[in-house]
Amino acid sequence: MTHSRAQFLDKRKKEQYHKTARGRKLRARSYFKLQQVDNKFDLIHNNTNIIDLGCAPGGWLQYLDEKVETGRIVGIDLLEIKRQSEFSDNIEIIEDDFNNIEDYVDEEFDLVLSDMAPEFSGNSAVDRGKTHKLNLITLNFCKKHLRIGGNCVFKTFEGEDLSMIRQKALSLFSNIKEYKPHSSQKKSAETFIICFSKR
Repeated sequence: MTHSRAQFLDKRKKEQYHKTARGRKLRARSYFKLQQVDNKFDLIHNNTNIIDLGCAPGGWLQYLDEKVETGRIVGIDLLEIKRQSEFSDNIEIIEDDFNNIEDYVDEEFDLVLSDMAPEFSGNSAVDRGKTHKLNLITLNFCKKHLRIGGNCVFKTFEGEDLSMIRQKALSLFSNIKEYKPHSSQKKSAETFIICFSKR
């Protein structure tokens, strides 16, 4: 481990949300990101169908499991989601590519969530470009599987293609807003786009 990597990990351990997540035995600090998005925009309710794309390691599913008492919550990822027995019966986990969702679900969703990001290479321009491609994939998923009037939340990063992502989202939804949760790293370029009311 390089000295800079060790310094980063030490700083992260001391960071407020990381410490709180560990203290509460949460799966990931991303739990707080969804919580803060939900608190601001009031997106997550009972009696709704929700899908979490790229759900590993399960931080967002954990928040949904606590918040939603009745409804269908699907998490899908190619990666293994560990300790699945910790979730309630409200959570359905699928280990597969989300483009194959029709093999498992034959109904539309009320809310599509995505905290997906690519495996980072360290090259900022390349990594942001990969993230924007994932954003487009998420929006295309919404075209097929989100009901009319449904909402979507996805993570993105600042970059030259972000304006194109905004335009694509606005062509599909009535309104969009951008929000950076307090629990995001201060130096991180990540932000979340909240899309309201699919056309």
